[in-house]
Amino acid sequence: MASVYKKGNKIYITWYDALEGKNKNKSLGLDYSKGNLKKAKSMAKEFQKKLNERDQKIKSMNLNRKSISLAFEHFLKNNSNKHPKTIEEYNWFYAKFITWFNEDENCTKLTKLSCEEWLISLRKSKYQQNTLFKLSKVLKKFLRFLFEYQYTPMFMLNSDITFKREVKPLIIFSVDDLKLMISELEFKNSNFKTLFYLLLFSGLRPSDIINLGAEDIDTKDFTIAYYSSKTKNYSIIPVHPRLMDVLKERISIVENGRLFEYENINNIGKAVRRYFKDLGLETRSYNLRTFRKTFISIAHASGMDLATVSKLVGHSQITTTEKYYNKLSLAKKQEELDKLDMPVKENTISYLTEGETEGDIESNVTKLDEMQLENN
Repeated sequence: MASVYKKGNKIYITWYDALEGKNKNKSLGLDYSKGNLKKAKSMAKEFQKKLNERDQKIKSMNLNRKSISLAFEHFLKNNSNKHPKTIEEYNWFYAKFITWFNEDENCTKLTKLSCEEWLISLRKSKYQQNTLFKLSKVLKKFLRFLFEYQYTPMFMLNSDITFKREVKPLIIFSVDDLKLMISELEFKNSNFKTLFYLLLFSGLRPSDIINLGAEDIDTKDFTIAYYSSKTKNYSIIPVHPRLMDVLKERISIVENGRLFEYENINNIGKAVRRYFKDLGLETRSYNLRTFRKTFISIAHASGMDLATVSKLVGHSQITTTEKYYNKLSLAKKQEELDKLDMPVKENTISYLTEGETEGDIESNVTKLDEMQLENN
């Protein structure tokens, strides 16, 4: 039963929370006096009434009374078909999560307040914004799972407490660095050379190409057939002529079976980082994803429409391509800006462009006036 007591010159309320299985205390913000004491007792009575209603509602929900650890095992089982990197992210989240929560306690310990307190505590950590965003994102997914299977009553996290993704400045290969990398490829073996060209001229993920076989390359139709372990889709994409020359050369060596000798993506990453270091580019913040970003940015800057680029690189939504990868060159932006024909009349001739007369501007303004009259 909720009751009140005096602490210092303030009145506090104390109650037992059956959901979390522990006693709780909180200041009512009232100075101690006979009048306030009577008011506090009335507040405690009303509060206990609401607690009883909540507990009755929870009881009627027939919650699945399991520990946090058992619920997380169930969560992993349901998501066992996800990409290994995703499963790794889930386990990484859980390792951080149980440093705050006791995994042997009931899932009902995970309340709006306790989860928000954990997120707030992360603000003091040294994690970067996007790392915090990942923790927040997996927490939401885990909570939705708990709600769906009635491990704990449903609640909504305060959006001001959850972390947002930080879109960092896009890094792509500079023209000079790209020329250097390509020129030095003649000193590399066929295995690495083919990898480099395939990453650069297709924009595909390393996980998309690591298991490519000679039979997946159609040298007549200039296409590549591949399976994406990330999107779980089979796709066929066209091949750039320059890339096809390299692929044909590689096929003549391996004849059949896998194109590459790399056992896993980590080995690909090591080989690429080693190449960057040999060329003195280790300080550029380049990595495997830079190939993909560079392809998308150059493709769009070259005039290719974003929808086509999105399909070529295997994005399920064009917004992903647009938001996180598209980086138009300054030259492209200037080219598009030059198309702007602003029909504005200036007071002085000093604003005229070369070869333009005041009569030209007057004509444009007249056209604009006529258009406005028609619209009206």
